[in-house]
Amino acid sequence: MRFLTKKIEELSSDTLICFVWEDYKQTSDLFNYLNKLSQGELIKQIETYKIFKGEFLETYKLAIDENTKVLLTGLGKKDKLTRQRFSQIVANAARIAKNMTKTNSIGIELVENKSECNNIIKNFTKEDSAKMALCSLRIGLYEFDKYLSDKKQKIETIEILENNLTKEIEHSAEIGAYTSFAMKFTKDLVNEQAQIATPEYIANVACQIAKEHKLEAKIYDKNQIKDLNMNAFLAVSQGSIHEPKFVHLTYKPKCTPRKKIALVGKGITFDAGGMNIKPATSMLTMKDDMTGAASVLGIIQAIAKLESDIELHVVCALCENMTSGSAYKQGDILTAMNGKTIEIDNTDAEGRITLADALSYCDKLNVDEVIDIATLTGAVIVSLGSNITGVMGNNQEQIDKFIETSKKSAENTWQMPILDELKDNLKSNIADMKNTGGRQAGTSTAAWFLSNFTKSNAWLHLDIAGTAYLDKSNKETLQGPTGVMIRTLINYLLS
Repeated sequence: MRFLTKKIEELSSDTLICFVWEDYKQTSDLFNYLNKLSQGELIKQIETYKIFKGEFLETYKLAIDENTKVLLTGLGKKDKLTRQRFSQIVANAARIAKNMTKTNSIGIELVENKSECNNIIKNFTKEDSAKMALCSLRIGLYEFDKYLSDKKQKIETIEILENNLTKEIEHSAEIGAYTSFAMKFTKDLVNEQAQIATPEYIANVACQIAKEHKLEAKIYDKNQIKDLNMNAFLAVSQGSIHEPKFVHLTYKPKCTPRKKIALVGKGITFDAGGMNIKPATSMLTMKDDMTGAASVLGIIQAIAKLESDIELHVVCALCENMTSGSAYKQGDILTAMNGKTIEIDNTDAEGRITLADALSYCDKLNVDEVIDIATLTGAVIVSLGSNITGVMGNNQEQIDKFIETSKKSAENTWQMPILDELKDNLKSNIADMKNTGGRQAGTSTAAWFLSNFTKSNAWLHLDIAGTAYLDKSNKETLQGPTGVMIRTLINYLLS
């Protein structure tokens, strides 16, 4: 898919998404151009026929000629339009546009929403719009049809249409384009069946990424992982016929790096629960338990393409959590890379055990910040549902900046606490801690567990267990993997 920026008079797209405010007090350059092209037909639909009102998520199809189709798209009332609503509007319009007859390319105009209130959720510029629109278009157009015999025609080109193009708009569009690619990459990898997307397969993908983007790559096999004393990670992997892989990719800018950051992605390529085997219905989507790893592999490609001035390390501990005669068991005591011991209370709380060694590994990288992203706890779904990501950490300034960035990125986050009192939930009589602590405060307890395995004073933990995969479509994203937090993380890394 190609992404272009053009002046309106130079458009070549066969299908155009044209926005209209509900109050209809102002019309855009694209609307005026298309109205003239249609000899006043757009105005008639609104003023004379009153077929289209411009309400939130409202759409109306109109053919101007054999080669040009218009999808009038309602923005709703100006004081109600937020970044999230705009993203929902664009994604919805994209889904409709791609199914219109003979659609090969889509053109979309930019929107700005400036108001007197100092509210970043409601206020955004055309530069913001360019970045958001390309991500939302990709969300709306996304399909995983690799295993479908009946494949639909793909959209080949997306055009951003704006008469007053600036370097800032062009740059924002570039960020949006590479961010949208990272989201597609992630969702494709999560959608892949677990019998293909094994630890070895994903490690090979990481090698290809490193080669394509000129990244440093270290891929550790089972024996090398053992040499690193990652005994916690190894224990989780030992019930599977697929050997574990530990991936470390590094992007270094041409200049002296402004900052060094490590991203850690949980990489359980299939989670059967181990000896505490999951119920059949709970296992249906467990190929998505490597969403964190897929996300960070997508993100580093975007950062490399955008030639960011940060140094970025991406770390993934890849393995399956299976049930077999060789699987680790309840009551086992594991020694992590940093020397701390873990009593296994539940083998289905395996992600935090692999992350323990991955976070300990990051202590050796001399980075300024460590951020992990993981489908970690069912408790976060109970607490926050399927549209809000739980954010925790040990540096309030870092947390505040991340949450602010998530608002700008049209993604929902909520800070949850990590209290010292939570250590009592994980108290063990025979080891430094247990790996689970009962039903209460499960998300925060898991985060407290992880905090024992990083020395960083700027560590951020993202629990995406509820937001990484949707069982039911919402206004923006269809059922399936969401690519959640990729927009926020890329914007955070670039800021």
